[in-house]
Amino acid sequence: MTNILTFLTACTLLFCSCRTDQVAPETPPVYNFDVVDKFLEAHLADYNDQVIVLVSQNGKLIYKKGFGLDEHTSKPIASATKWLSAAVILSLVDEGKLSLSDSIGKFLPIFTAHQKGNITIRQLFAHTAGFGGDSPQKYEYKRLMTLAEAVDSIALYTPLVSIAGTQFDYGSAGMQIGGRIAEIVSGQKWQDLFDQRIAQPCQMTAEYRSARNPIIAGGVHTTAADYLKFLEMLVNGGTSDGHRVLSENAIEAMFSDQTEGSKITGTPYATNPFSTTPQRPVRYGVGNWLDVVDTDGHVLESSSPGLFGTHPWQDSRHQIAGIIFTQTTPRQSNMTSLEIRKMIRDIVE
Repeated sequence: MTNILTFLTACTLLFCSCRTDQVAPETPPVYNFDVVDKFLEAHLADYNDQVIVLVSQNGKLIYKKGFGLDEHTSKPIASATKWLSAAVILSLVDEGKLSLSDSIGKFLPIFTAHQKGNITIRQLFAHTAGFGGDSPQKYEYKRLMTLAEAVDSIALYTPLVSIAGTQFDYGSAGMQIGGRIAEIVSGQKWQDLFDQRIAQPCQMTAEYRSARNPIIAGGVHTTAADYLKFLEMLVNGGTSDGHRVLSENAIEAMFSDQTEGSKITGTPYATNPFSTTPQRPVRYGVGNWLDVVDTDGHVLESSSPGLFGTHPWQDSRHQIAGIIFTQTTPRQSNMTSLEIRKMIRDIVE
């Protein structure tokens, strides 16, 4: 009798353990980031002893390490702004208000009048518009101008240094024009556009300073925690907390080479020594560098580091969003940040 009871009990337990409504949820993987901790501590001087690193996977924080800063400290992020601005443009593409292949003369006749109207919005946001990076007169940084005045001045006084689509010259002039076009087609100011289309659905805060003439390519102040929410939206295919922010087509365009084979003549980021193809030139999507590419040319990771050291990146293959948030001197910490990314990539592989 005892044996029969034991057998029946075992069968009952086996049956219960197989019921689908009692299957335990999948436990997120646990990673050992000790090597990252040690490397970061050994290279704190590269970050002027102030840095916060946040990494999430599938929207769950898997790594956090800070020295002198926390995830809620607000700092200027320079060119990390470009990614945020690109998302605004792509949201307008989603809505059909413009296309990446539209010419700027369609919206700004002043450029047509000065033989610059055939430049496309794609070229503005892929740094191939022909302006040579920043305007020599720095109109995009002049606080006393409005965005409209700055862009009209670029049309009037900033010469093209190459035929549109033939050269890649990293800078701010093109994106400033794109920001003005966004205002025209939407009827809204740039900050309002960003807040409505990106910040609010992502539950983040990011402020473009110099409100009259917001620096579309580099003017944002934000926090590591806020920027990470934006990155998580990208990694999640354009959705945030169940809300669609960007279409799948927009995400695909963002992470695709938009430079159309142009010659790279002006770049702060020629190659990534920690990529799987370290000799391959780093190309550009819409607002972000396609800086880790496999041997077949498939983009594995992309990023948008800024002049002051902040270094955001996404890895859709592993569902990783990450940001190294800091304030350093120009180019002081980029190689260190790239190596940290490589360590994290190897750990989650």
